[in-house]
Amino acid sequence: MAITITALPASLATTAVRVWVDEEGGAPLRCCLRVSHRSERVALACVTPPGPAGAYQETGPVLLHADGCDGPSSPGYPEDFRSRPQVFRAYDAGGSIVGGELVAAGSDQEAVAERLLADPGVEFLHTRNVVHGCYMLMIRRA
Repeated sequence: MAITITALPASLATTAVRVWVDEEGGAPLRCCLRVSHRSERVALACVTPPGPAGAYQETGPVLLHADGCDGPSSPGYPEDFRSRPQVFRAYDAGGSIVGGELVAAGSDQEAVAERLLADPGVEFLHTRNVVHGCYMLMIRRA
């Protein structure tokens, strides 16, 4: 099964509550799906990711390029995010959570996504940071 990974638009940085120069780098940017480089300007914004509805709709912090970007450089699962443990949450067409899985760092994220999306009741996945619960990206069938 082919999957599609979707990033958040960099334009969401215009709603930032904080902007700074990331002196160390390593911040997970949701607009280009990579970690920040040293001395890049990053923005912390409060975002409601697309998809979930009703009680399952969540709003929370995400990091983006403060000055815009061109989005992901490749269509696959982001290499910079493979080393992070993630929770893959499965949602139905109505936007309700119908399952999920804890995915260890370095695991075959595509295989987990394909397995979860093989269930006809699953419409899309959100991945989230294990420690902070922050939204990372959306995965759908291609």
